[in-house]
Amino acid sequence: MKEQFSRQLFSEFPGISTREWEEKILGDLKGADYQKSLIWKSEEGIDVKPYYREEDLNSLQYLRHAGSLRKRGDGPNNWIICQEIDLKGTLKEVNFRIRQALKGGAQSIRIHLEDPWKPDPGKIDQLLEGIRPGEAEISFRGSMQADLLYEALVQLARSRSVAPSYLNGGLGADPLGKLAETGIPVASLENLGELVKKVMKKSPSIRVVSVNGALLQNVGSTLVEELGFALAMANEYMALLTSSGIDAADAVARMQLDLSTGTNYFMEIAKLRAARILWGRICEGYGIKPNQGKIHIHSISSLWNMTLYDPHVNILRGTSGAMAAITGGADQVSVLPFELPSGKYSLFSDRIARNIQIILREESYFDRVADPAAGSYYLESLTDAMAEKAWELFLTTESRGGFRKAFESGWVQEVVYSSLQRKKENVSKGRLRLLGTNAYPNFYELILAKLDEFPPAADSTPDRGSSGKQKSPGKHTLSTDPDNPPLKTLTPFRFASLLEEVRLQTERSGKRPKVFLFKYGDPRWMTARAMFSGSFFSCAGYEILDHPGFKSIRSGINAARDSGADIVVLCSSDETYSEMAPAVHDALKKESLVVVTGYPEDSVADLRKAGIEHFVHVKTNLLESLRDFNRILLES
Repeated sequence: MKEQFSRQLFSEFPGISTREWEEKILGDLKGADYQKSLIWKSEEGIDVKPYYREEDLNSLQYLRHAGSLRKRGDGPNNWIICQEIDLKGTLKEVNFRIRQALKGGAQSIRIHLEDPWKPDPGKIDQLLEGIRPGEAEISFRGSMQADLLYEALVQLARSRSVAPSYLNGGLGADPLGKLAETGIPVASLENLGELVKKVMKKSPSIRVVSVNGALLQNVGSTLVEELGFALAMANEYMALLTSSGIDAADAVARMQLDLSTGTNYFMEIAKLRAARILWGRICEGYGIKPNQGKIHIHSISSLWNMTLYDPHVNILRGTSGAMAAITGGADQVSVLPFELPSGKYSLFSDRIARNIQIILREESYFDRVADPAAGSYYLESLTDAMAEKAWELFLTTESRGGFRKAFESGWVQEVVYSSLQRKKENVSKGRLRLLGTNAYPNFYELILAKLDEFPPAADSTPDRGSSGKQKSPGKHTLSTDPDNPPLKTLTPFRFASLLEEVRLQTERSGKRPKVFLFKYGDPRWMTARAMFSGSFFSCAGYEILDHPGFKSIRSGINAARDSGADIVVLCSSDETYSEMAPAVHDALKKESLVVVTGYPEDSVADLRKAGIEHFVHVKTNLLESLRDFNRILLES
């Protein structure tokens, strides 16, 4: 009976072909360009269609040979909750943070080491006091001396009556990543092979090599570039380890792939799934079946989109990134503390970072379905497209001799910094929107008094685990060897810092300009343009004085004069400006800057003759304009 009812129900809805859908869409577009109106041209070079159907899965070349994208684990979609810990403060304070993190639900700790920090047994003992080796996964990042670090961990285990075989986690050895970050040449990769052999015998649960693909996205690369270059780095390590006599499957087990996960939700899911497909291809080249050579993927929430102002929005960004990472199949997930851009490190911030994942597991049940993106026409198509683009970049990198040679030639930096420059331009023009920074900023918020450290300049970002010294992206490392010219390095960059620099300049000046929104005329135009201009000037931290619409130009002039505003922004329709703007400018030009919202092409020339110099509109370069206003108002 039930089956009969089901057949009757669906028989009332005849199938509609793709051709019929397309005809209907073209009719609704009424002559508008289909490609421009409905096809999303992503920065990854992927053309995203407005809809996908089952037939789209028939032409997916990479997905056809993917096999199972389900990862290994105890549950359908289990993952390890990791807490990132910096060496900030004394070793006793760092140890307290580690113990609190483990007590609060973290299953893994990753400690960021400073370059000059030597991992001697005494320091490791203090750092991990009260933590029994092997009971929790302890990983490291940033150490230039992974061999000494391992020996210190072995000594620590023995001093606490634990066999080295019980140690688990990761040493974070990554000479290629260090080359990219610091420009320090890779002296000898052969030592890495010897370390892997030693660790395999004594501590088989420790991953030795960590491929820092996350660095690339945080510098400004596209997701395709992050994945393509990360796979090139991983392949170079595989070639080294197998040439050292290490079985290919054992080499995979000693490695992990670190990828950053931002807020481009579906693209990030597709990237992680594509990573598993492409890694399977690489494994086949070493004689490993894809299902026997699955690499451990560690996803870290992005640094590039974190903001100094309105920092609680960083919690939302971390949540979105964690959701994408888990859905995409990451084995291990880290969420950065929301206060990171300010230099603050608190137990509360650590706790929120952990709780995001705990809620996703315990209350949202993200661990209950294996490969939850499987079967989605849209996500499967994105996965295939991402795999295709990243594989092309991987092959191009290999044709240049692999990642190391491609980086030493400067080609990797050229590709990544081209993407960075495009994104900077999009931020400057307001096309790349960051909530709380250039989208709905809170102009009441003041941040200087709340900072633990002096905020970084626009072309730098806090270097996690560093001594506090900052370097600008793309700067050359110092070298005195004429035979080895300095290399251009890859340095993380927060895009919000471009506008934050302007806003911090406003705060430091102590002046805080007032912006009077002069609304007059057509209610629709004055309201829309007041909202735009209020948000525009809030990005610089100016005080916004809003008022209901004025019934006459004279009453608005009087109110603007009484307010003591530094800027009077005219918010009205284009037709009204020819009368309104000259009158307001003549009355207030000695007291305030008069700014027109919009760009009334028919009357711009006349308005300029009348003395109006400033126009703000959707095509205005937000960053350059605010810098100009700061020069006029703060430096005079």
